[in-house]
Amino acid sequence: MIGRLRALRARRGELYGINRRNIELVYAFNPRRHYPIADDKLLAKEYLARAGVPVAETLAVCHGLFEVRAFIEFLRGRADVVIKPANGSGGDGIVVLTDWLGDGRWRRAGGGVVDEPALYRHVAEITLGAFANDLADRAFVEPRIAPHPMFQALWSDGLCDVRIITLEGEPLMSMVRVPTRQSGGRANLHRGGIGLAVDMATGTTVRALHRGRAIERHPESGAALLDLSIPSWPAVVDSARAAARAVPLGYIGCDVVVDAELGPLLLEINARPGLEIQNVNGLGFGRALGRASR
Repeated sequence: MIGRLRALRARRGELYGINRRNIELVYAFNPRRHYPIADDKLLAKEYLARAGVPVAETLAVCHGLFEVRAFIEFLRGRADVVIKPANGSGGDGIVVLTDWLGDGRWRRAGGGVVDEPALYRHVAEITLGAFANDLADRAFVEPRIAPHPMFQALWSDGLCDVRIITLEGEPLMSMVRVPTRQSGGRANLHRGGIGLAVDMATGTTVRALHRGRAIERHPESGAALLDLSIPSWPAVVDSARAAARAVPLGYIGCDVVVDAELGPLLLEINARPGLEIQNVNGLGFGRALGRASR
């Protein structure tokens, strides 16, 4: 019993809750005036591109209601593109257009169809701040990522990404976020996505967690989740390290995708990354920080 109590106390010292994370990591390393760099995806891409970090191309930007019609005209006839709010979070407001069907209609990821009036309303809502913590926002469009076959095999109707937590430019901990039908094709864990712990030294998946339960296969696709080698792992880590050093924020989460042709691309950065990565890895930030300091 005494040994178990000691183990619990030690683990409590390793784990970070929201308050401890905010005080010791977010507030200590991220000046509030620089939060917009991470919160605004377009602004983040400017910093990253200047530093030579590979990012997805921005095809067009809609700066307000006055540009929505021209933005929709730009999209007409295009396929395999993604519309995003610049200041959205958690995947909210993102629309993936997979096919142009003609007659003012597109097929969406997941098989649904959207027409021009519906897309016009959605883009207008983005510019009015419906998916941001503000009264105004911008919409932008990027080419759709063609996932590396390894990630495509995990879940074909969504995009897996690699989340790497960095402190002062050095990677601490990583996981792959895998979409499910439950998560609506998004990789967010709180929506029902799967987290795969990645060994930082080897780039191999060593643990999988879904809704707090350890699993070995994707509950819907049946794909194996353990002992997978992340493609281009050294380049994935290098891109996260370069992204962390490109912005004046000391503690961030870097989300990297691996395109089948282009390789690793920095998708976005987060100045207040979530804590679930600790549960996925079975490892608290305290121990990760200890390992990094050695």
